[in-house]
Amino acid sequence: MTKNQKQVLINIDKIYEMLFNEKKYVVEFAEASIQSFNEFSQHYSTFLLNRDMENLRKAGHKIKPVAQMLDLEIILDEYEKAKVMLIEEKPKKDLESSVEIINGICNSAIDEFNSIIENLKQT
Repeated sequence: MTKNQKQVLINIDKIYEMLFNEKKYVVEFAEASIQSFNEFSQHYSTFLLNRDMENLRKAGHKIKPVAQMLDLEIILDEYEKAKVMLIEEKPKKDLESSVEIINGICNSAIDEFNSIIENLKQT
C-alpha cells in the first residue's frame, strides 16, 4: 500500500451479505454504525484519559459486537492495550497516543460509512 492509498476498513460485501442485499438495511446499519463509532471514540477518549477503567470497559463492551461483525480487530486490540496501560499506570502521553489511534480508526470507519450511504442514496 502506498502512502496515498487509504486502507479500507469496512467490507461492504460482508454487510450486504449479512443484511440480505437490502439497500435500506445497509443504510440503516451504516447510520447506526456511525453513531456507535462516534460514541465509542468520545467515551474512549474521556474514560481512558480520566483513567476510568469501569466506564472504559462499558464503552468497550458496547462497541465489541459491531467491531467483531466488521472484522475490526484493530479496535479491540487497541482497547485491550488501553486496559493494560491503565493497570500498569502508564504515563498520560501513552494514553493520548492510544486515543489518537482509536480516533483515527473510528474517523476512518465513519468516513467510509458516510461514503457508503452517499453512494447508496445516489443509486
